[in-house]
Amino acid sequence: MGRFRLLERIGSGGMGTVYRAFDERLQRQVAVKEVDAEPDRVIREAQAAARLNHPAVVTLYELGERAGRAVLVSELVPGATLAELRRYGTLSDRDVAEIGIDVCAALDHAHARGVVHRDIKPQNVIVRDDEAGGRLAKLMDFGIARLAGAPTLTAAGEVVGTLAYMSPEQAEGAPAGPPSDVYSLALSLYECWSGANPVAGDTPAQTARRIGARIKPLRELRPDLPEGLCDTIDAGLEPEAELRPAPAELGECLEAEIEVLDAYAPLPGTQAAEAEARRTRLGAVRLVVLAGIATALGLLAGPFGQAGLAVTLAALLAPAAILGLSAASLTPLAAPLLAQVGLGGAAAALGSAAASIRARALLGVASWAWLLCASLALGAGPELGIAERAPEGWASDVSTAASDVLAPLGDPSSLAGAAIFALAAVALGWVLRLRHGSVALLAAMLWAAGVDAALTLVGNGALGGHAAGVVGAAVAAVALEFGLLRPQAGDGHEQARRRPLRRRLASRLA
Repeated sequence: MGRFRLLERIGSGGMGTVYRAFDERLQRQVAVKEVDAEPDRVIREAQAAARLNHPAVVTLYELGERAGRAVLVSELVPGATLAELRRYGTLSDRDVAEIGIDVCAALDHAHARGVVHRDIKPQNVIVRDDEAGGRLAKLMDFGIARLAGAPTLTAAGEVVGTLAYMSPEQAEGAPAGPPSDVYSLALSLYECWSGANPVAGDTPAQTARRIGARIKPLRELRPDLPEGLCDTIDAGLEPEAELRPAPAELGECLEAEIEVLDAYAPLPGTQAAEAEARRTRLGAVRLVVLAGIATALGLLAGPFGQAGLAVTLAALLAPAAILGLSAASLTPLAAPLLAQVGLGGAAAALGSAAASIRARALLGVASWAWLLCASLALGAGPELGIAERAPEGWASDVSTAASDVLAPLGDPSSLAGAAIFALAAVALGWVLRLRHGSVALLAAMLWAAGVDAALTLVGNGALGGHAAGVVGAAVAAVALEFGLLRPQAGDGHEQARRRPLRRRLASRLA
């Protein structure tokens, strides 16, 4: 638009992509929303936002066009959504009430000007810290708002909004008025205080069946909350629209009870529960995998008569078992394959994906062990000059496997190789955690040169002298980390998985 310089993507969704940008004319940062929607709907959002001028509503600055797509330029609010704050357990009872008061004020202002939001949900409430140390909530995203006196953009019976927060009348395709916004807000607050959305099911069909059903009174789930507050939230969730309070009434109730609400104890977030459930599932999967490996090794040692192979595999798989059989812990198994295609030195990068220094070092040693044992037992890759190849029949004899395949791992040259792989994995892990991709790429190339030079000193130097392969592995690791695994800067949901919310908020506000 000849005025706004895009800086970074900060989010995306079904309606388009939002960027942090700089207004060159007024010298301020703004949010630029590039919209994937029909022109009439974009104009409707702009008209809805333009009617509003309230501290608890994200301010629209301009409507324009870029590359044939509609663009909305608005106030940039540094902070996190109510959904993020709830998920990471950074809300107290009083915080929820304060946020509710702000949104009630925003809705009261909007409804007085003929604007019905129709998509109130925790993801559409952005929260930032104010100068006094409190929190200020702002309502955003008027993409499906309805304007009084304007022609409708939806056909009769068409449903718009987010299913899990939709009022019963909205779900039936009836016109959504101010009571619909109250229902959605009451449901959002109920979710924050109770810990779960009572309407949201495992599938859209299950959710749809729950809309309009009686919801368990909030006081049954939170008997410690004031009775008047619980009654007002329950009233906001009445299936009959005319029985719900107005936004101003809901806000007045929250104001009246706010002083008795706890301002310090954090409400339980969903992140901890999700992490625990994930750990439980992974634990069960790991037990099954361990049982399968133990069974396979038992069959090798018994009915199949391959006791030497079973002992060797058990020793090589021990580091993966210690680290919990994660995806990263199994990367050393690729070392023999890399050696077979002349990229044995690149195997030094396999352990770098682990999270801790100890795990990276252990996986580096494991990568070396797999590479050397495969060379001695199967002839995979170059001869390393550390020991003679194991004789025929080693796989069926435990003593031969122990002396000719596993024992060479303790040779001084082998220990040197293991140390190089361990240090390389630790060092590359640090490189991948640098903040800038270009700096990480330069550091990775220096890493590759050092690893290749060090490997020329191990055994007969067969793993050295292949700098191109090691450089390729380092570049691939950096490209994977910065291109595929690391989220786009500013994407709230993805960034939250990589660093704590408090730290993210602090960095954004700074």
